[in-house]
Amino acid sequence: MRRRTGLTLLSLAFLGSSAWAGEGAGELRVQAPVVDVETISAAPVRVEQCDDRPPNASLAELLAWDLGLRCRTELVSSGTVTGYRVFYRWDDRVYSRVMTARPGDTIPLRIRVD
Repeated sequence: MRRRTGLTLLSLAFLGSSAWAGEGAGELRVQAPVVDVETISAAPVRVEQCDDRPPNASLAELLAWDLGLRCRTELVSSGTVTGYRVFYRWDDRVYSRVMTARPGDTIPLRIRVD
């Protein structure tokens, strides 16, 4: 499905120096302003945390410890950044895409003009 960009001579004049002709016919390269950036992190990992073996414990407490009844599972974030969801504005709409590097104030776009 083809989407019309609504690109007119007025919007080309507005873009000014931030737009330039692309290599192919009917292609325009522009800089779109970044609206927001969300960090995408690796999924958290389940880690089992157990209390230390109780000193001077009764037989029941030792059995409970041995059976893992004093353990709990926690989700721990690895802190690894896997990408960035970038929200940018173009043609009075906000779009998003995932990028591997954190962008600056603008991102480059290639616009096809029919």
